[in-house]
Amino acid sequence: MCVIIKTERLYLRTLTEDDVEIVKNDEHKTDEAALEWIRWVTARKDADDVCFMFYIWLTQTAELIGRVYFHRKADLDNEVEIGYGINEKYRNKGYATEAAKAVVRFAFEQAGQAVLAAIVSAENIASRRVIEKLGFTYCGLRTVFDNDEYREFDYFQLFRPE
Repeated sequence: MCVIIKTERLYLRTLTEDDVEIVKNDEHKTDEAALEWIRWVTARKDADDVCFMFYIWLTQTAELIGRVYFHRKADLDNEVEIGYGINEKYRNKGYATEAAKAVVRFAFEQAGQAVLAAIVSAENIASRRVIEKLGFTYCGLRTVFDNDEYREFDYFQLFRPE
């Protein structure tokens, strides 16, 4: 089942098996690898493992500009982490904040999450600003396995509003 979220400027949706080209162009080298990844994400979501990957398009031009996701992260004691990435050409225009805000609302209202976590590397000032604009609270440092090594990240949490 495809989930669609619309904001003022953006169109977000989860992927289906018909989206192999999108995923292949994004980060996987072959159709098979892309399809396997889509099936893996879908299986986690269907198994109630809390895994939603939304790709982001500009509404006016239909340009694919990035993605935003939330999923359980083992390195965070299985807390549900939100993350995002915007293609460089489209950064510093508020798209990450707009997309992440819509997905936070979806996570709390539709997916039933009570709390979300976020980790940000200290040097990633732009990502930290997004997290802070969303209302996340800084909770200290966490060590997470990333790119074949353990690294420290700033750790944030956001609780569902009552």
